[in-house]
Amino acid sequence: MLTRKQMAENFGINLERERTSLGLSQQDMSTELGMSLSSYKRLANGDTSKVDVYAVYRLSQLTGKMFYELCGEPSPLFQTFDKIRKLPKSQRNFVTSVINFEAEFTEHLPDSDLEDKDSDHYTTLLIPNGAMQDGMVYDSCALEKINIAPYRKRFGDRIGCALLVTSEYLAPVYHLNDILLIARDPVSDGDTGVFINKVTGLVYVRRFRQATPLRLEPLTYYGQTIYIDNTSEQEMTHWILFGHVLSKIRM
Repeated sequence: MLTRKQMAENFGINLERERTSLGLSQQDMSTELGMSLSSYKRLANGDTSKVDVYAVYRLSQLTGKMFYELCGEPSPLFQTFDKIRKLPKSQRNFVTSVINFEAEFTEHLPDSDLEDKDSDHYTTLLIPNGAMQDGMVYDSCALEKINIAPYRKRFGDRIGCALLVTSEYLAPVYHLNDILLIARDPVSDGDTGVFINKVTGLVYVRRFRQATPLRLEPLTYYGQTIYIDNTSEQEMTHWILFGHVLSKIRM
């Protein structure tokens, strides 16, 4: 948590940086913020620990930046907000719908689970709408909630979500209607991961092999091994790790 002095100093530094970017004089900037030139100079020079809330609000309006950015608050939650804000409108709408789904569920847990009235006992189940196959195109998915209380005791917060298997292409390792519990932490050698190629938009469920080059090996006879040059920064940026499988629930 920032002290009053730290917040004022960070704000003063960002104040001058944003003024320069906007091409304004200190006099013009102080007018925009509704403060005197002398008060502006004291704030910009770090000579005061008092920050006018209205000045923060006005600078936010002028720059499109939020309070935590202007005051230097390094909160992971705020950083998540910033990532959401930078997404295209369609993706922001999708993320907003997911947040609304999660909030509504937490507020209204199913009556049938009164003995389990704890949102931590549940996780979100992703149900792909498209054909689930090797190199599948991820377009959209439906969301449901499932109770994973016994697995939560075992894996704790590592469970980020769950994925429903909607075809038999991964058999006999995973079958139709199996539920895969997914962790969002880094993948280790031998883990089964869900990998997305940003160039093609295709999704692969593969076993990860830490080697040079990296290998994404098929779980069954279906599909070919994918090699990724881990010495090439450009090639590495083509891939996103969505998560890796912690356990499966066979329905």
